[in-house]
Amino acid sequence: MLWIYISNIVIAGVSLWLGYRRLFFLYQISLRKLLWSVLIALSLYSLLLLLFKIEVLTEAFAGAVIANVYASVFGFFAGSSINQYKTRVDSGSVLYCHRTFISEYIPVIVAIILILLGVHRSAIFSDLAITPIRVSSGLSLLGIGVWGITLRLVPEFRAKGIVLLDSVIKWDDLLSYEWYTVEILEVEYTQDEAIRSFKTLISPNDQLEIERLLSKKMREKLEKDN
Repeated sequence: MLWIYISNIVIAGVSLWLGYRRLFFLYQISLRKLLWSVLIALSLYSLLLLLFKIEVLTEAFAGAVIANVYASVFGFFAGSSINQYKTRVDSGSVLYCHRTFISEYIPVIVAIILILLGVHRSAIFSDLAITPIRVSSGLSLLGIGVWGITLRLVPEFRAKGIVLLDSVIKWDDLLSYEWYTVEILEVEYTQDEAIRSFKTLISPNDQLEIERLLSKKMREKLEKDN
């Protein structure tokens, strides 16, 4: 069992590094890519299950594979969480953010539930035997929970850019903005050499403030370009 724990630590460490390096962001995930990823994962799982059924793989090896999969999930989401937190800190202070109970607290509540489930699943505080699968599966839930806390569902207008979900839009990439409706602002920007946009709700009391902020950033961008 010791070699399984060692492999878990190695896999988690490599996955943490990959997660921190941010091989991809949420905006890069399309429905087609998601479906292909799920299909590949299910195919690999079915293959391993078949090999286990026909006794090509031993129970110990199958358990090690499952534990390492959980360890990789933990490492990847933990690394992504560290990167996302660092991104927010490096983006400077918050200049404006329209916070509501749903956008601010519901995701945190869900994330905390996942963290608690992870702790419970790991069996650290119970009389159940501590196994690699229990520990790694518990850590995977904990990693996803922490990752969820670092996500920004509502755009944060910060000193050095706009933090949205798990990435930052630099002010130099801002193209334009307009009022989509009376209270909904649409912001257009460039990212990965593509023109993108997002819409966000702005309170009527804050519209003048956000107008001044975006106008200032647009003027600064024009001055740099000239």
